Amino acid sequence: MDLRFLLLLQEFRNSAGSFLSEPMMLISDFSTYGAVVICVVVYWGVSRSSGYWIFANCASGLYINSILKLTACVYRPWIRDPQIIPYERALASATGYSFPSAHSQIAASFYGSCAVRAGKGRRIFRVICIVLILLVGFSRTFLGVHTPQDVLVSFAAGAALLWANGMLFAKIKREPSFLYTAAAAGIVIVIIGVLYFHFKSYPMEYIDGVLIVDPAEMRADGYMAAGAALGFLCGALVEFRWVRFETDGTVLRRVIRVILGVPFPLVLLLFIKPFVYSRIGEVNGHLIIYGVLAFYIIALYPALFATVESKL
Repeated sequence: MDLRFLLLLQEFRNSAGSFLSEPMMLISDFSTYGAVVICVVVYWGVSRSSGYWIFANCASGLYINSILKLTACVYRPWIRDPQIIPYERALASATGYSFPSAHSQIAASFYGSCAVRAGKGRRIFRVICIVLILLVGFSRTFLGVHTPQDVLVSFAAGAALLWANGMLFAKIKREPSFLYTAAAAGIVIVIIGVLYFHFKSYPMEYIDGVLIVDPAEMRADGYMAAGAALGFLCGALVEFRWVRFETDGTVLRRVIRVILGVPFPLVLLLFIKPFVYSRIGEVNGHLIIYGVLAFYIIALYPALFATVESKL
């Protein structure tokens, strides 16, 4: 039924041309790249607590998505049914296994976090967030890169994590020292996940002599999620214990703070990342680079600007 639904959407997409496909690409891509940018802006310049909340849901969502994806090892729709021809530009971000959808997972975690944090007094904003979640999920099926099942399971996982993290944050609010226990437990869980990604078996099936999905690439995706989660958890321990920065100040100061924090991530991803990958490989490189990036965002740069601003 999933695949038949994609075929129906494919007929509609082909008849509409790029008129609808490009907007769907924009919605789909913004759910990942845009979410990261907004998370950073909120954490550094708007609200420390809201930033923690959004980052926690996105990092845990991406990690759980990798666990599910590398456990199920479900092939993409066009591999399961050659009649399905996805939108060509969507293939760049549709690598590896299909189930569940990472884009939909991040959308559920990010927009869901925003909706929950907004509170009851901002009903319109919450409705917009829910609509965006549904649009991202629909865009992945419209572009032919995911089935409805992939999307719905991601939504369910996102909702479950929102509930679980909500309970966790409530306990930390009551008992601040519990953060150390929660972060330490999270680090152990992520390390276990890394070992799972490394030692588990993966399907080794070929089409015309070409491996359908390279296990090394899938381990790299899992290591990226694990690295981001480890960087977040270690950063939270350091920031909570020694930094405790504030996001107050004038609007100009907040804008400058955010702008000055951007160069290092760019240097890390554009220049340091290729060098590291050439030395230790993409799989291990993912774990290190994205761990460093998350740690920089959560703890290192806040420590730097908090020190400078206190002297100013």
